[in-house]
Amino acid sequence: MNIKRKDTDVVIIGSGLSGLMAAVQLAETHDVTLVTKTALGSGNSERAQGGIAASYGEAVLSHKQDTLAAGYGHTNGRAAGEVIEKAASVMNTFMSWQTPFDRDEKREFLLAREGAHSCRRIFRAGGDAAGHYMMKQLKKNIPANLRVLEFFTAFDLVMEDGRCAGVTGRDNRGECCVWTAGAVVVASGGCGRLFPVTSNAPEASGDGLGMAFRAGAVLQDMEFLQFHPTMLTGGGLVSEAVRGEGAVLVDEHGNRLMKGRHPLEDLAPRSVTARVVREALKAGKEVFLDIRSIPRFEKEFPRITEQAERQRIDPEKGFLPVRPGAHFMMGGIAADAAGQTSIKGLYAIGEAACSGMHGANRLAGNSLLEAAAGAFLLAERIAADPDVTTPRPLSLPVIQGGRQAVLPEREELQEKMDAWCGIIRDRESLEWMKNWLGAYESNIFTPAEASLSLEQLEVKNMLTAAWMMTGASLLRQESRGAHIRRDIPEQRKEWTGAVIRCESGRFTVVHGVREEGYAAVSG
Repeated sequence: MNIKRKDTDVVIIGSGLSGLMAAVQLAETHDVTLVTKTALGSGNSERAQGGIAASYGEAVLSHKQDTLAAGYGHTNGRAAGEVIEKAASVMNTFMSWQTPFDRDEKREFLLAREGAHSCRRIFRAGGDAAGHYMMKQLKKNIPANLRVLEFFTAFDLVMEDGRCAGVTGRDNRGECCVWTAGAVVVASGGCGRLFPVTSNAPEASGDGLGMAFRAGAVLQDMEFLQFHPTMLTGGGLVSEAVRGEGAVLVDEHGNRLMKGRHPLEDLAPRSVTARVVREALKAGKEVFLDIRSIPRFEKEFPRITEQAERQRIDPEKGFLPVRPGAHFMMGGIAADAAGQTSIKGLYAIGEAACSGMHGANRLAGNSLLEAAAGAFLLAERIAADPDVTTPRPLSLPVIQGGRQAVLPEREELQEKMDAWCGIIRDRESLEWMKNWLGAYESNIFTPAEASLSLEQLEVKNMLTAAWMMTGASLLRQESRGAHIRRDIPEQRKEWTGAVIRCESGRFTVVHGVREEGYAAVSG
C-alpha cells in the first residue's frame, strides 16, 4: 500500500482543551501539526459544564489538600502540585482572551463549590457551559502557522529504535500517510464510550490508549474510571455545580439519599455518591435531584434546562430524574505532569494521560485545569528539548491491510462492560469479562490495519482499553475510590500507593506490595 511521508517538529493527536492549548503554545517556537479524527474542538472539553478549579496564593495549599483527600491515598502529590501551581498562568491566559467567566453585579467572580471541595474555587462560564466558552476563546487564538488536519484518523504510532518517531493515519481523502516528528503528543481523551450510559462525546473511544499500548508504552491506573452520579435518565450530564448550589438527591418519596452516608452528604466525592445512587436504583427506587432550593434554575443552568426540556422534563417542577454514567478516566498513559511517557519522543496530556494527579477519584473541576496546565508544562518541556527539531531518518512502516477483522459490535462490548466491569465489580464478573475478551486477542495485541473503517478502529481500541481496565480491576484486591469491589469492600492499608501498570501485554503491581501479574487474556 502506498504511503506518503510528511515531516513536522511536533504532531499532536486530539483537539480538545489539552491538545489545542498545547498546539497554540508550541506553535510559537515549533512547526506543529495537529490531527483530529472529527471536527476541530469536538470531544469532552466542549461538553464540560461545571468549570475549572483554580487557586491563587495561599489558597493553593488547600486546593492541594482537597485533591489529595479526594484521591483516596493514591494521588501523586508532586504531579498534583505542579498542575495546581500552574493555575495562575492558565487563568491569566484565558482572562487575556476575554473568556466570559461568570461575575456578579460588582464584577466579582461567581465562584462555585462542587463535591469534595472545602471552599468555592471553581470558575464557571455561562452558568453550566465553561468548557464551551473556554474552547471558543481558545479557537479564536489559533495562530496562522498552526497546521490543523480535521477528519484525520490516526491509527498507530511509528517506532524507530525505541523512540516514537511519528504517527500513521488516513487523511480526509482516505490516503495513508506518516507524519514524522521529534515529539508526538497524545491528547485524544478518555474512553467513556466503553459504557452505554456516559457523559462523554462520541469521540471518547480510547484511541490514544490503544495506540500507546500497541507501541509498548506503560499505562497505569486503568481500574479507576469515575462514574458521575447525576446524569439525566434520557442522557445528558447534570453538573455537580447544581448540588454545589444546594440541590439534593432524593427518592420518589422525598427521602434524602445522602443523609448519613458521608459527612459532606450531597457534596461527597463522586465515587461515594454514584454508589449510593446505583444502590437506590438497584433496590427499585427512583432517584431525583431536588432543585427546588435553587431560585432561577433555568437562568443559572441554561444548558441543563435545555437538555431536560428536550426530554420533556420540566425543571420548574423541581425534580430531575437522574442515574450514574461513565464520566472520567483517572488512568491512562503513564506520564509525568509535563507529559513525558515511558517512551522517548512520546508525550501524553489531558484525559489520555495518567500522571497520578487524580488518584483513585478525581476532584471536580480539576480536569479542565489539568488539561490546560499540562499543555503549558508540556510546551515548556518540549521547548527545552533539542531533539525535537533534529532531522529524523525513518524507515516507513509497512501498512497492513486486507485481513478480515474479528470484532464484536460496539453495543455488545458496552453491554458486557456495564454488566461485568461497571460501577460495582467482583472477581466472578471480571473473570467473565476477561474470558469474553479472550475471543478477540488477535485484535487487542496486533497493530491496526489501514483497511479498517473508523468504526472498526474505534472498536479495536475500545477492546484494548476494556482489556486493560478488566485486568487492572482483577489485580486490585481492595475497594478504593472509583474502583469498588463488592467481594473486597474494604480499602486495604497495604495497598496504599500501590500502582497497577500495564506494559507489553503484562500487568504488574508495584510500589510497596508484592509483585504479581499475568500476560494474556486467556491465561
